[in-house]
Parts: sequence; structure tokens; C-alpha cells
Amino acid sequence: MNNPIPILILGGSDPKPASLPDAGRDKHALRGYKGRDLLIGDRPMIQVVVERLKESGGFDPIYVAGPQEVYQGIPGLEIVDTAGSLGKNLRTGLERLRLLHPGSYLAITTCDILPEPECLQTFLQESRDHMPFDAWFPMIRIPDDREQLGASSWKPTYQVIPQEGREPVSTLPGHLMVINPEAFRLRFAYRLMQIAYRTRNRPIPVRRKEMVRDTLKDLLFEDVRHIFSMRVPRLTWTVISNGLKVAREMKSGTSTLVGLENSIRRIFIRYRHQREFPDRRVHLPIMDALSLAKDIDTEEEARELGGDLSHTPHPIPDGSNQPRG
Repeated sequence: MNNPIPILILGGSDPKPASLPDAGRDKHALRGYKGRDLLIGDRPMIQVVVERLKESGGFDPIYVAGPQEVYQGIPGLEIVDTAGSLGKNLRTGLERLRLLHPGSYLAITTCDILPEPECLQTFLQESRDHMPFDAWFPMIRIPDDREQLGASSWKPTYQVIPQEGREPVSTLPGHLMVINPEAFRLRFAYRLMQIAYRTRNRPIPVRRKEMVRDTLKDLLFEDVRHIFSMRVPRLTWTVISNGLKVAREMKSGTSTLVGLENSIRRIFIRYRHQREFPDRRVHLPIMDALSLAKDIDTEEEARELGGDLSHTPHPIPDGSNQPRG
């Protein structure tokens, strides 16, 4: 259980600046290949990320899903050549890792966080203590002193009740997870992750509307396939009902941690796997690991970490306005 976990870094680009909520109206959204174009000191940000992952001793090998011409020459990095949307990059990267590391847990992160060593050590220790699981995806507790958020104070937060009878906790989603890929409805997960990333900085009601609208056709198609393969066509109802429940409770601050974990498992984990492993869980632990939540979306956040934005960025392929995380 203590073997290093292969990890995929999503290294795509944002072709245009991300939409920011009202709280970030005075910020300046970044575009381009942040992992390569943003320098920390005199090194590409992704190189710093790779070094910190290696120092943790818990992640190896380290892959990036991104264009070969952008990331070639970065030491300690194996490139999965892809230049599509976030969903395509995630699919291409994960499918490559599944071939290279069959039966293994896989980790996923992004190229625009700078994880602190102690956060990585806590993440690794706590996740290993809870294996076997379907997924380990921490929610990050917002400090009582919100000034610690710095230039990231504009990011939308989510209220979660850690235990029955406790007060809700304000959280941000972490940007590092470990999954058992064999448990997941991967085709659906790729699609939903694309939509979630595109709407990541928008209010919950807006995200809920877009996610239902953009996934409904795919869900209905899958249910038709189930009918022809003599399986019960219940995917649409399962995903939509649980998805709306999550959105409603997150918006009202009534979402319990266990309820959220159970709903996420019903949405993403295959029925057969749920039946075979009823005690496995999707874990969404609440952690004090702020560096895992502070992804760099704006110039202000980049400068706060000492980032250099002054050099010419790599060109982004034409023909797409989709986020390429």
C-alpha cells in the first residue's frame, strides 16, 4: 500500500481568460499554458510542481497530459502528447496510465498549484490509511483568518457539515485526488469534468443548470445502450437526482460530508463495482491543506507566489474556445 502512486498532471491551456464571479471582478484572469509559461523564479511552474511531488516520495512516475512541443525538456516528466479540451486531455492521459499501470491507483492534479511538502505528506498518509477506496478527494478547510487566502479570496466556497450536529465548514475543492479507475464510469466522468471545469468559478445555480443541460443527452444515450444490452436503464435518474441533491444542499449549506460522499459514489461509480464492493467509499475528507486549493487563475494570484508573467507565452492552437486544463 506504500508503493508510489503514478500521477497525471493536467497541463493544457485556457485559450481565453476564465470567467470570474463578481468577487473577482477586479482580478485579471490568465490564459495560456500556465504550467509552462508561468515562471516561478526562473523555472516553469510545472517544474516546481514536479520537484515537490518527487520530494514527497509518494508519486512516481510523473506524467503530464499536454502538448509535446510545450513541455519537452522539463526534467523528471513523462509527456502524454495531447492538445485537446480538459475532457480529452484527461481521457488521453488516464487511458495511457491505465495501460502502463494496470490495476494501480492513479493520482490526478493540475499544473497550476504549488503544493507545500507538509500538505503532500498529510495527503499521502491519510489516503493510505483509508485504502482500499474508490476515490480520495479532499475538501480544503478555509482558515478562520481569511486573509490567509490572499489573492485567492475571490474563489467560490462550499459549505459542508462534517458530522451530524456540527456547524457547516467553509471549504474549497482540492486539486489533487487519487482514484481507482476501474471503479469509475470513466466516459461519463470525462464529460462531467469538462463541464465542471468550464463552470468552476460560477455560482452553484448556474453550474447546476449547465451541468444538467449538457449531460442529459449523454445519460439518455447510455440508458438506451443499457436497454439493448438487457440492463436496467437507470443511469439518467441516478445521476440527475443525486446531482441535483448535491447542488441543492451545497447551495443551502445543508450538505453533510457522508451524504455528499454517498451521492458522489452513486453518480460516478459503476453499479457492478458498487455491488461487488459495498463497503468501499468515495472519501471527501476535510483537510487543512490550503496549498492544494489555491490554483492560479489570475495574474494577482501568480504574482503573490512570485510568478513571472513577462515573457512571451507559447501559442495556443486555433479552433477551440474550450478550457484545456
